[in-house]
Amino acid sequence: MIGNNCCTSPGTLAMASCPKQEWCGLYDWDTALKEGTIFTCLNLPVYFADTGSSSLDTRGSALDPVQQERETLMGKISAISFAINDLTLYLDTHPDCPDGTPLFHQLSKERMDLLTEYASKYNPLTQLSMVTAGLDNNKYAWGEGPMPWEGGCI
Repeated sequence: MIGNNCCTSPGTLAMASCPKQEWCGLYDWDTALKEGTIFTCLNLPVYFADTGSSSLDTRGSALDPVQQERETLMGKISAISFAINDLTLYLDTHPDCPDGTPLFHQLSKERMDLLTEYASKYNPLTQLSMVTAGLDNNKYAWGEGPMPWEGGCI
């Protein structure tokens, strides 16, 4: 140990610098889910590789129209939920952003509407959607519907 340093190396090996993120263009929510960010300016490759194709399909793929509608609705919920999570990370460091805060409230309302629609048609996906979907108050419906391993869409 050298002096009060906890490291054994006498010199600084590296210093990281990370510029503060600014608001920029947004992907549509399905693309954002596939790319891993809602912000187009943050989608920077570490290295260049073949673009390939994604196996993620949020449009529904079942032959049964009811299951296809269910999968499509679940895809919308997944995309909006991801956008809210990514936006939340941004707003953690930019709480006064004039673009981000209204978008957060808009997406949160859209997500609640989608969760309510899904719960009323199929089964609740969250505990809160048992209440918002107007399900029978005398029944605890959290376990209703098929689980993903039972054929429910994920």
